[in-house]
Amino acid sequence: MSTATSPATTWGAAAVLGLVSVVVLVGGAISLDVTPGGPPAGTLSDTRDATPFTGAGGGCTIFDPTGTGGCVTPATAWLLQQAGARFGQQPTSCWDAHAWNPTSDHPKGRGCDVTFGTAGRFPGESDKAAGWVFAMWLVSNAKALHVSYVIWQGQIWSTARAGEGWRTYTGGGVYDPTSPVGGHYDHVHVSVLP
Repeated sequence: MSTATSPATTWGAAAVLGLVSVVVLVGGAISLDVTPGGPPAGTLSDTRDATPFTGAGGGCTIFDPTGTGGCVTPATAWLLQQAGARFGQQPTSCWDAHAWNPTSDHPKGRGCDVTFGTAGRFPGESDKAAGWVFAMWLVSNAKALHVSYVIWQGQIWSTARAGEGWRTYTGGGVYDPTSPVGGHYDHVHVSVLP
């Protein structure tokens, strides 16, 4: 790639390359069709392609590698390392004070947002598909990566309610679930367990 390639283009190329790898690894267990407002028509079955986090739990003790100036937990740092190894660099932000939401995982160093397309805007079809590939990878590696929940395209999946699959995200009384940011249409949010 040339040095003039944008981060979004780099991420898109990495996601496409990652998608091809996934299809080869799981023999076509993922569909490229994305249903509007929901997860992919196919599922990404247990690829076990993330190396499990085996470190000790802990608080927000590691410098946030996404450049926020804050910190992340050891499990969050591991998830970021594994995601980077699998998908390459993508626009990501983890630590944030989130003063408007005292229950947020961001100030605890346990929440990260990975942008697809342009922040604050609804993504195009290719960015939406790349986001689903990433979100489904997080879900299929939830145990290995200590994932608590994932939000993308107005949908939420959580470890605690895994049997229910993807559910409609309501914003929790804090966010507008119809907006690109509040509904998590422009970014995949992932939170890790304490």
